[in-house]
This record gives sequence, structure tokens and C-alpha cells, in this order.
Amino acid sequence: MKSRATRQLTAIYDALAASSDHPTADQVYQRVRDRLPRLSLGTVYRNLDKLREQGRLRIVRLADGQARYDAMVDDHDHFVCERCGAVHDLPRRGRPAFSALREQGCVVRWHTTAIHGLCAACAAAAVELPA
Repeated sequence: MKSRATRQLTAIYDALAASSDHPTADQVYQRVRDRLPRLSLGTVYRNLDKLREQGRLRIVRLADGQARYDAMVDDHDHFVCERCGAVHDLPRRGRPAFSALREQGCVVRWHTTAIHGLCAACAAAAVELPA
């Protein structure tokens, strides 16, 4: 059975696709409820799950463990600023060797790498701070 696209699903996907900050479900909810004031957080979670099942978004879990949502479904990695928490997409160059995992019987479907450090703005601000 084909899932129909509801106003809620469309609004949630549009908000996610327009963002580059890898929002949490609560942040998606805050962004969409201006358009749909009767929207519930539960509806946001259900629709995020539908979008994931449809392959239209990825769930990204970083050091804080909180699920963040990413509409960019192409293979890519992430840079996380340890100061401001910004998350930036990084293109993936090459593919890591998964042969050892395959030899153990594992099936790798996807992976993500997160590189942690200071973004350019936070690094510049850190340089400006007195020692």
C-alpha cells in the first residue's frame, strides 16, 4: 500500500530539507508548528519515521546521543563543532574497508563518521580571547 503525503508529512519534510543544521525532532516541531499550529510532537516523530522508511532522510547520532535528522541521504560524513554544536556535512572521499566485518558475517548498510573540533567562527573567537 502506498503511503499518502499529508500536509504534516510535506511540511515536516520541507522544513528538514530547508535546514542544514541537522535538527532534532523538537526543533523540527518548533519550525513546523507556525505553519500547522495543531501539530503534535508525536505526529512529528511518526512522520520522521515514515520519511526514514521512505529513504528521504537519515538519522544522525552524534556524541550527545540525541537523534538528529538529515535530508541529505547521499553518503557523507559530519564535522561537529565542540564549542557551538554546529554540524556541517562533509563529502565522503572513497569508501572504508568493511571486509573484516563482512568476514564476521556482518552486513553494513551505511555508516557515518563525525569529526570533532572547532568551526572557523569558534576557532577565530578562541584566538581573540585573552589567554
